[in-house]
Amino acid sequence: MPDKPPLYFTAHLGMLKPANRVAENAVAQIKGTVRAVLTGGQANQKRRNLYWKTISLVTPIINQQYGMTLDEADMHDIMRDKLKMFDEVTLPSGEKHRKRWSTANRAMTEPDRAEYLNKCLAIWSTWTGIDVTTLRDEAQRMEG
Repeated sequence: MPDKPPLYFTAHLGMLKPANRVAENAVAQIKGTVRAVLTGGQANQKRRNLYWKTISLVTPIINQQYGMTLDEADMHDIMRDKLKMFDEVTLPSGEKHRKRWSTANRAMTEPDRAEYLNKCLAIWSTWTGIDVTTLRDEAQRMEG
């Protein structure tokens, strides 16, 4: 899965209509002509979509419950940090820097991605108070 929230669009009246908040924000920034690359991918697209749909579902809930202002990219970074998916390097200044591991197709096998999603769902369930099955079902419903 990409390391940035994907821009989802649906076909509507011969045009592409934003289907998630990240896409809406991106479209609002467009001035003039843009270049787009449309991909379908070979990996388990349903699992990838479920991950990002669930992030878009839980992020505003967590923001509201805890008075935060996170976005989907923040939540993705937080999950990789929480699950210790990074290498820590020491900069010449002595400061520590986390080089987060990629979750892209080239970097993560399908079984690893399934395990990652399950761990994320469990954490989000704990943080939101919404059981894992309900989170998964609601995110799948959003895909529909």
